[in-house]
Amino acid sequence: MAFPPQFLDELREKIPLSELIGRKVKLTHKGREYTGLCPFHKEKTPSFTVNDDKGFYHCFGCGAHGDIVRFLTESEKMPFIEAVEYLANMAGMKMPELSHQQSQIQKQQSNLLKIMETACQFFQSHLFSSIGTEAKNYLVRRGMSSDMAKRFRLGYAPTGQGLFAHLSEKGFNAKDCLSLGLIAKNRDGNGYHDYFYDRVMFPVMNKRGHVIGFSGRMLHQGEPKYLNSPETDLFHKGELLYGLPQALETVRKQNEALVVEGNMDVISLHGAGFTQAMAPLGTAFTEDQIKLLWTMCDEPVICFDGDGAGQKAMMRAVKRALPILRPGKSLRFAYLPNGFDPDDMIRKKSPAAFEEELKSARPFVEALWQMLLEGRTLNTPERKAKLEQDTKDTVALIQDASVRTYYQQEMAKKIRSLTFKKSKNKQTLTANLTSPTQSPQLLAYLIAYPEQGALFAEDLMRYMPTQDTLNTFADVIAYLTDTPDLTYETLWEKLSEDQQNFLQNAVDNVHSKQLDAETVLGQLQTLINMHKRTILAQEIADKNKLYLETENPAIKEEINTLNQELHALMHADE
Repeated sequence: MAFPPQFLDELREKIPLSELIGRKVKLTHKGREYTGLCPFHKEKTPSFTVNDDKGFYHCFGCGAHGDIVRFLTESEKMPFIEAVEYLANMAGMKMPELSHQQSQIQKQQSNLLKIMETACQFFQSHLFSSIGTEAKNYLVRRGMSSDMAKRFRLGYAPTGQGLFAHLSEKGFNAKDCLSLGLIAKNRDGNGYHDYFYDRVMFPVMNKRGHVIGFSGRMLHQGEPKYLNSPETDLFHKGELLYGLPQALETVRKQNEALVVEGNMDVISLHGAGFTQAMAPLGTAFTEDQIKLLWTMCDEPVICFDGDGAGQKAMMRAVKRALPILRPGKSLRFAYLPNGFDPDDMIRKKSPAAFEEELKSARPFVEALWQMLLEGRTLNTPERKAKLEQDTKDTVALIQDASVRTYYQQEMAKKIRSLTFKKSKNKQTLTANLTSPTQSPQLLAYLIAYPEQGALFAEDLMRYMPTQDTLNTFADVIAYLTDTPDLTYETLWEKLSEDQQNFLQNAVDNVHSKQLDAETVLGQLQTLINMHKRTILAQEIADKNKLYLETENPAIKEEINTLNQELHALMHADE
């Protein structure tokens, strides 16, 4: 609804912004402004200001900004019209009358939301009835609790035409139900049938918690496995995130958002305490979804599945976000062990193991560099020059001039870091990305002696290198952890040709020593301690740099913990 501008102006003048916000936030009067702790993100030092003269609030921490109406729509999740009505009552003002057209639009919108809510309740009731037994069993097998199923309002769409009959009984017409994608026309053109059937139903909601669409997971054989609502007046898949209303409070308070691939991952993570998790609806991760995340969080973490498809999805996310990067707004990327998705990490390992993966999330610039290096064999000056040109062309896509300049500088450093290294039979150009110098040697021992290496695999997951050996290191640790009775030959065959070329000399050198099991264990322990110390020292250096920039006391506590851990390792070999 479009209200007359003069009505909204009068509303803003009659109610001091500080009076409204002061009901929710403790404000302190300083000069012409008020200050307080921001209600949109978690902070200890006030960075939230309210200016009655100018009629807006602004947070210098998270960037939240708006007027009196926006404060209600954002902080209380009120629809715009409801927020205006609330303020009008507060000011003792009469709401302007709607035009006939506006009244009809509002009435139709309300009716469509009622239909979707009725459909959601229908699916919910069937999940918790005898008809939904198989669907409940599926959710139980996936580790789903009844509480989480209810929190996310999961349901079951039975076979037949039960939903259409139910909606008709409630007085809703077929035209509206068809427009919402809840029913479809029969092939012969006579009558309708339910669009969703024999599926576990995941309601998709907007920011305010209104059901606007569905995602249905097939229980038995059939394609597609997941079926989303078609595009409707309410449902625009590329602009939505599954789990948004459930995650919204955490995201705003902590300035942390987590994007994973699937609906089940979201629910599993919420059940384990990661209540900032959301997911795109399908494999595509769009610019609109990225921009939506940036309205709530500065650097969302993207954590897709640890398989080939997940890695490709990560690369697509990098390409999608690259042009729209802007100061203070970016993405980070958490890489899971090969074959694991977030739900697997929670159920097969532990929430703590997944937390460690999130803590080691890599900044956008590193993910971009990895993407540029992917699949290249840099064994000639011409190929190195091609990488340099491709890097320049890619960075040129960044629209913001300031961000583009910093990326040009950072990528130039990485290009200069390329050095020649010899492999077994040829000279190969390899990226020297400041990874721990002992990582190739440690990897060589783990590969050459997998029986002994498997004893240390779980412990090493915490100390993954953050740069050029990351993928190889993660792959080897995953194989050692998940494959029983792994032999050197089997492990070697699992590595890619590039990984083999990179490690061939180191592995051959280890094998030539013909060490006994006890000596191998001793060598491994020494190398692992060296490796841990290098990783911790780098983490401490990064944290110190961040602390100097932010003076965040929480970061200082992390530095103290890391220093204690490093100190213990320094004396481990004494």
